[in-house]
Amino acid sequence: MSVLSLPPLDLDGPAPAGEDDSPLRSVSTAVAVLDCFADEAELGATRVAARLGIAKSTACRMLAALSTGGLLERTGSGRYRLGLRLFEYGQLAVDRLMLRDVALPAMGELRELLRETIQLGVVVGTDVLYVERAEAASMNVRFRSEHRRNPAHSSSAGRVLAAGDPALITAILERGLQRYTPFTVVDPGRYRQILATTREQGYATSREEFEPGWSSIAAPITLSRGGRPHPVAALSVVAPTSRILGPRKPAVVQGVRRAAARVSADLERARS
Repeated sequence: MSVLSLPPLDLDGPAPAGEDDSPLRSVSTAVAVLDCFADEAELGATRVAARLGIAKSTACRMLAALSTGGLLERTGSGRYRLGLRLFEYGQLAVDRLMLRDVALPAMGELRELLRETIQLGVVVGTDVLYVERAEAASMNVRFRSEHRRNPAHSSSAGRVLAAGDPALITAILERGLQRYTPFTVVDPGRYRQILATTREQGYATSREEFEPGWSSIAAPITLSRGGRPHPVAALSVVAPTSRILGPRKPAVVQGVRRAAARVSADLERARS
């Protein structure tokens, strides 16, 4: 689903007199081009032109300008993808969203209940960005705090988010399932099976797929779209494997699902 809902643009049609090069016209074109990348990870000028109904030359010029500004970056195939500067802007925006404020109380309570690290993650491209992390003060072994982003296919948070988003599944598979540890699932068929199970059970697990010794359990935070719940974020518990996927697993699953459901309900109330 597109981030923005824009009407069809006639960017190559005649503009009002004196406004052919107006800043507002250029900005609207740039926004429309960037919006294309909400559905597809990589695009070329031909595809962008077709989606927006503009000339390929116009698409080429805008893609090049956005790339020069760091909002897009050019890949080895000659196509474009979202750039690091846009990711940085997005991180700042997400940090200030209502989601973080609504989720913090539930995260704090879950941390005290389980005595483990609790994370709040959202999708950025085909990765999961952790916009908030609550660590238990009593932990003797800590998850490395520099891991603020990891590929969605290798995390439980990424799985609960992808399970309810077919476009994200397609983007993840097109990017490729990279192996980070001997336990990373890299077979597309197996990955799809895991997502199907995730949809059925309402939570996901990841066993040492990104960093050896560390595993996680996540549940989706949802908002209603078209009368159906749609995942917008994920709440996850990360800990040494023996502490989270052993005898404590049922309690961890119950705790994270309840916390995610609470945040979902609070978000719905705050939105209304």
